[in-house]
Amino acid sequence: MYFRQIYIFILAVSIFTTGCQKLVNDPGGEDTNIEVDNGLSYWGGAYDDFGHAVVQTADAGYAVVGTQYSTDTQQDLMLVKFSSTLVFESDTSFGGANSAYNNVANDLQQTADGGYILVGTTYNAESLDSDVWIVKYTPNLAMAWQDTIDGGNNDVGQSVHQTQDGGYIVCGTSNVGDNADIVLWKITADGESHSVFYSETSNTNEVGNYAHQTRNGGYIVVGTSYSTTNATDIRLIKLNSSGDTTDANGGGFDSTYNVTDGYLNDEAVFVQEIDDGMGFVVVGNYWASGYGQNNVFVLKTDYQGTKISIATFGGGGNDYGNCVRQTQDGGFIIVGSKLSSQATTNHDVWVLKLTYDLSTEWDYTYGGSADDIGTSVNQTTDGGYIITGNTYSYGNQSEIILLKIDGSGVVQDFSN
Repeated sequence: MYFRQIYIFILAVSIFTTGCQKLVNDPGGEDTNIEVDNGLSYWGGAYDDFGHAVVQTADAGYAVVGTQYSTDTQQDLMLVKFSSTLVFESDTSFGGANSAYNNVANDLQQTADGGYILVGTTYNAESLDSDVWIVKYTPNLAMAWQDTIDGGNNDVGQSVHQTQDGGYIVCGTSNVGDNADIVLWKITADGESHSVFYSETSNTNEVGNYAHQTRNGGYIVVGTSYSTTNATDIRLIKLNSSGDTTDANGGGFDSTYNVTDGYLNDEAVFVQEIDDGMGFVVVGNYWASGYGQNNVFVLKTDYQGTKISIATFGGGGNDYGNCVRQTQDGGFIIVGSKLSSQATTNHDVWVLKLTYDLSTEWDYTYGGSADDIGTSVNQTTDGGYIITGNTYSYGNQSEIILLKIDGSGVVQDFSN
């Protein structure tokens, strides 16, 4: 596999060493190796595996959560812990109460006790649909507890965040009747009880993608609303600590936005509160009518939800933004996937570094001979970035990836 930084073409051929580390608990029952190629760590079994979220841990290492197919039809969660130099330390996999069916982990956070909280979706064999699934692990990856939430028909947990009271807030979607609703569930710290904290009440379909608690004790929620049968809007909701959108003191609002005029598809996937307390930044995707394909938008609003600015990125192919974080210098880092060239349908991992004003500082892609996708990014304490996602460049199936780059976007290879 090779790595390519756009705007830079390197006409040199190098020989890279490859290191292997044993992954001790492959749910498929086969030995799975973590392999390293030019700084990229990747791993997986005989079937498709996907990396969904990555965090830097309190010991300066990293934790990655993803989904691994233990058979060709069954998915299980996989949580892997690495050192600061991307050396494998420990892992766990789990198939849930109905382990013969699909069980997907979508997000994780390291908790105040050094453990981990994960959220996703598990199959409910009794109701024949999916439930929200929350799993708590100790620091040494032993399971502390798990909980499921059956709120209707096919409930999905997309993000999880530990709240100031030690409990958790989960953002997702609940299907009731003919409509999908944005829902936030509150879970106690011990996992013993859960309740609906906020639920959408409109008669249109709404999808909840991400939420976290804000500094004033409220919550910011991002998702997608269906304004018509054939069009979607960006949805941004600010709640106070009681789940109310109308409390002026809590900065509550419920707003929709469009990237361009007209009935097109605008999808918001991730939101962060801006550190200066002035508002929020949202990343997502929109249908660029002038090009006829998907491109990426970044939206900034003030604390009342008023749009400050919006910037768009992408080329002549389908490009996607999946995660945004504010960086130590006040700017923003975005990860997603970008079409590698007009002559191919393959995507590369795409990382954009933006200033506070949403202008581009640098814009790099990293990829091989097939699809490579970035799903999650976090800035590290050394000023660099840690990225996960998946790659199809090492065989006929998808592998989970872990990639460390420095603050300028240069890949850090710890295997040499």
